[in-house]
Amino acid sequence: MTGARLVTVKSGLARQLSRPGGRSLADAERLADAALQTHRTDAFDELGRLVAQLETACTTRSPEDRVRAYALGASIVDLAGFFDTGPFYDAAYSLCDLIDRSRDSPLWSWDAVQVHVQALRLLHLAGLGNAGPDAAGLVAGLRRVVAAILD
Repeated sequence: MTGARLVTVKSGLARQLSRPGGRSLADAERLADAALQTHRTDAFDELGRLVAQLETACTTRSPEDRVRAYALGASIVDLAGFFDTGPFYDAAYSLCDLIDRSRDSPLWSWDAVQVHVQALRLLHLAGLGNAGPDAAGLVAGLRRVVAAILD
C-alpha cells in the first residue's frame, strides 16, 4: 500500500444535529431554567434546614462537628449553586474555605465558623438573591475574618 486513505464516519448524533427542526439553544435554556425554578422553594427550605444544622454544630462544638460543619457547608454550596443565591453562595463558600484551611490546625476557630453561620442565617432570612446592597459588605467581612485567622 502506498498511501493512507482518510475515511470520514458520521455519527448518529451528528446526523441528528444536522437535521432541520428541533429547539433552539435559547428555547432549551429557557425550558431548563423554568424546570429548575419549580424546585426553588424546596431548595430554599432545604438550605434553611442545612443552616439550622450548622447552628446546632456551633452550639455543641464537638470534634465530630468540625467534619460535619464542612459537609453541611459543602451541601449548601452544592445546592445554592443551582440558583441565583448571590451573597448566600459566597458566604457558604467562604465558610468551606475557612473550615478546609483550618480543620486540622491549631488555628481552628468555632467563633469564626459561627460568624459565617450567622451571616448565612441573615442572608437566608433576607431571601436568597435579594439580600440588598449591604450583603456584599457582609461577604467581604467574612473574607476578612478568614484572612485574619489564616493568612
